[in-house]
Amino acid sequence: MPRYIRGGKGSQAAYKEAQATFSTFIARLKAYRVLDPTCGSGNFLYLALKTLKNLEHRANLEAEALGLHRELVIETNPANVLGIELNPYAAELARVTVWIGEIQWMLTHGYHLRRDPILQPLDHIENRDAVLLPSPACGGGAGGEGSSEPEWPTADAIVGNPPFLGGSKKRGELGVGYLNALNSVYKDRVPGGADFVTYWFEKARAQIEAGKTQRVGLVATNSIRGGASRKVLGRIVASTTIFEAWINNGAAVRVSLVCFGHPDSSRQPGPGRRRRFPRSGGRFPSRAGYRR
Repeated sequence: MPRYIRGGKGSQAAYKEAQATFSTFIARLKAYRVLDPTCGSGNFLYLALKTLKNLEHRANLEAEALGLHRELVIETNPANVLGIELNPYAAELARVTVWIGEIQWMLTHGYHLRRDPILQPLDHIENRDAVLLPSPACGGGAGGEGSSEPEWPTADAIVGNPPFLGGSKKRGELGVGYLNALNSVYKDRVPGGADFVTYWFEKARAQIEAGKTQRVGLVATNSIRGGASRKVLGRIVASTTIFEAWINNGAAVRVSLVCFGHPDSSRQPGPGRRRRFPRSGGRFPSRAGYRR
C-alpha cells in the first residue's frame, strides 16, 4: 500500500496488490459467522451484524479514498449471524430483531434493500436446546436415558449471555430427569455442582478444540471464578487461552465477562505482561484495568 500511494515505479503492481487485499478482506467479512447459542430475543446477534456491516462500510470508504474500486453493495447480511434459542417465541423474535436491524442499517447508510423478497427465512436461528439433545425415548421431552450432546454450527466466533442458575438450584428449576441427563452427558467435563452457565462455557471450549470456532466471549456471574464452576474455567485454561476477563461492577449482579480462544497475534501479551488466571477465590480484574 505505501508503494502504491507514493506512485512511480512499481505503483501499478502495488495497486493490484492493494485491490486484491481489499477484495480478500471483504470476502472474509462475507464469510464470517458469529454464533450466539443462547440468543434470546437476538440482541447479541443484532450487535454482531451491525459491527460486521460497520466494518465493511468503513473498508469501502477507505478503499475509495485511496483510489481503489470499492464494492457497490454491502455483502454482510443476516446470514452472518447464527443463533440457538430454546424458547420458540424468543427464537422468532430474534429473527425479527435481526431483520429490523438489517433494514434500519441499510436505510441509514443509503444502501438499497434486497427486495426478492425483503424478508427471507432465518432458519440458522434455531429453536432447540443448546446443551442437551433429549432422548427419543422421551418423545423429545427433557432428560431421559439416551440423551446426548447436541451439535453447534461452525462459526468464527461465539458470543452470548447464557442462562444463570446456581449449582444448588439446578435440580429444583430444571427437574431431576433433565439434571441427571446433563450430568451423564457432561460427565468428567462439568462438575454436578457447577453453575448452569458453565455448560455453555464447556461446549464453547470443545468447539475451539474441535476447530469449529476461534474465539469465544461469554457472560457469567462472579461465582464462576470459584467452587465447582472454576473447574470448567480450568479446562479452558488447559486447552486454550483466556485473553480477556473482567467484572462489571456497575451491574445489580456482579457480571463476569470471559473471552477465550485464539487471540490475535498482535494483541497477545508478551513476556512480563501475561494475563494470569486468578487463583482460587481471587478476583478477575475490573474492566477499567484493560482499557487501552
